[in-house]
Amino acid sequence: MSRFFSIIHLGLILFLAHDSSAQNELRSYKRIVKRAPFDAIIVPGFPYKQAKDSILLNVRLYWAKELYDRGVARNIIFSGAAVHTAYNEGMIMKIMADSLGIPSNHTFVEGHALHTTSNAKLGKRLARKLGFKKIAAATDPYQYSYMKLLMWFSAPGVPILTFPRDSMLAYFKPLPVVNPRDAFVKDFVPLKER
Repeated sequence: MSRFFSIIHLGLILFLAHDSSAQNELRSYKRIVKRAPFDAIIVPGFPYKQAKDSILLNVRLYWAKELYDRGVARNIIFSGAAVHTAYNEGMIMKIMADSLGIPSNHTFVEGHALHTTSNAKLGKRLARKLGFKKIAAATDPYQYSYMKLLMWFSAPGVPILTFPRDSMLAYFKPLPVVNPRDAFVKDFVPLKER
């Protein structure tokens, strides 16, 4: 069933790639990146299933890595609890980012967020606690389309970095092979059953 949803997501992403909003995303990125470097970017998590790639998880991870590598972000906060799978989303993304060569002292985990709104709110709170002042969020164009409004309420003043939808496949690379043990949540209960 999850393969079915991955195919649907990819189809939706490719369909949306032809949308004129791709130009709006590019303009938004160019406007926001002028404020770089950011002390930290908040990257919302996505459910991880061991040994299976997830399009949006891959895209968010590689987009965050690019922003770090280009000096747009000095640090990355991966945000998300174990929501739909038994893996803490923020922690598994940090493990993967560290394995991709981002120094572990520049990656952080906010592991309590249950949805996009709390990703922004709790991610911003952690950033402030860590002493980061210039903060942005970074995500894929699919989430960006509805996250813009949510950020206004949950994390005012935090801009969102995304990329044009027609560039989506450039970030769909294989997930690094990691040991997810440290991200596994024993006695996990899916959010829909809580």
